[in-house]
Amino acid sequence: MGKVEGRIGGFITGYNVHASIDNGRIAGRIGGTLLGADLDIKYSFEVGTIEGRIGGVIIGRSISGAIGKDFVSVRLGGTIDGNDFSLRVSDKEIHGRCGGNIIGFDVKLIFDNGQISGRMGGEVIGFDVEGTYVDVEPIIVGLLFATAYYIYKVNHRGGHSSSSGN
Repeated sequence: MGKVEGRIGGFITGYNVHASIDNGRIAGRIGGTLLGADLDIKYSFEVGTIEGRIGGVIIGRSISGAIGKDFVSVRLGGTIDGNDFSLRVSDKEIHGRCGGNIIGFDVKLIFDNGQISGRMGGEVIGFDVEGTYVDVEPIIVGLLFATAYYIYKVNHRGGHSSSSGN
């Protein structure tokens, strides 16, 4: 069984990531006890699909799309109230974008020997990432941390809603 643990953001502002991965199923929680979301996601590298739910049945978001060991392209949320994620693995980096060119955020992560670090969003507006993983493909790890940042932004709307990082 695989495991992902870590944090986006600082001690006061940010979210935890706790997930178990077993036989193509991701279960766990991002965020805290009060603000956050449960994870119930299924994926298959062989078939190339990923789908599931982040949050509850009533208050939550669906996730659906394509996945491979070096990429993921998903929709998180509905047609109107959702965002597209596109992440790629290259060497020991995970990079990509959530949202469009104007409203959204960049993903820039580095992974090695069970450690992952990097940044979500831009240099000024965004969150640092620090975490660990065991027996999990890095693309899944990157998706979980990007999803945590997205859910944080959704739960804290009213602040800064975009960051290009460029």
